[in-house]
Amino acid sequence: MASNWGLLKRIWQKKAGEYREAYREPKRERIDKDLPLGLRISGMVEVPIVEFVLGGDDLKIKHPGNRNSVAAYGKFTLGGADVHRFYLEAPSDVYTLQIATGRGNEVEECRLFVPFDEVYPETVADWDFWLSPDDGSIGLDAFQTKDEVPYGRVWSGGRTGSGQYDRVAPIEFEETVYHDSEGSQWESVKYRSMLYGRHVNERVDEYLMLSAVEEEDGAAIQIMVGIDIDPGSLVVY
Repeated sequence: MASNWGLLKRIWQKKAGEYREAYREPKRERIDKDLPLGLRISGMVEVPIVEFVLGGDDLKIKHPGNRNSVAAYGKFTLGGADVHRFYLEAPSDVYTLQIATGRGNEVEECRLFVPFDEVYPETVADWDFWLSPDDGSIGLDAFQTKDEVPYGRVWSGGRTGSGQYDRVAPIEFEETVYHDSEGSQWESVKYRSMLYGRHVNERVDEYLMLSAVEEEDGAAIQIMVGIDIDPGSLVVY
């Protein structure tokens, strides 16, 4: 079932009226020109299955299916790299194909994510559990899912807090998400995130992106799981 998180829910339901709308003009230049691998809004992507086969049943992320439409496109800058997010409308959910590019628009990283869990904190104490500078869960050296699968922190940084816990501050960034190729329907989403990972086996790693998300529907904790994808094996048309 598709995520209940606002952005992904809107992409799934295609409610264009809920997106922030800029002025319109005829025949505007496409905002999704010259993107990595030729990906574009309304284009199609076939994701290879080999990594999922190698990961086996222990993988939390499952293969999205053979034909996936790019329903929306997002972009932000992180650590000097341009990060592109292509939101793929798969049969069961909205997957996020995340591609980081460096100089010359060369692909440096390609990962596929899918929503795994969502939490909606209601009180200050609830938010402190996730974001407290001393011991908030987002940024600790490890994170464990409800089914007790542990992930170790991938992103690093300077030690913060009292020293009782090995925690680094979440990485903050703001993504602009476009819902049409002309850029007339768009919205901004703010994140405070930390990336975790685990060795599924000797061939495959699985990632967990833990984020506090602020967008037009409110704020929530978003947990996504992901896997590395060979960019050369993607079929784009």
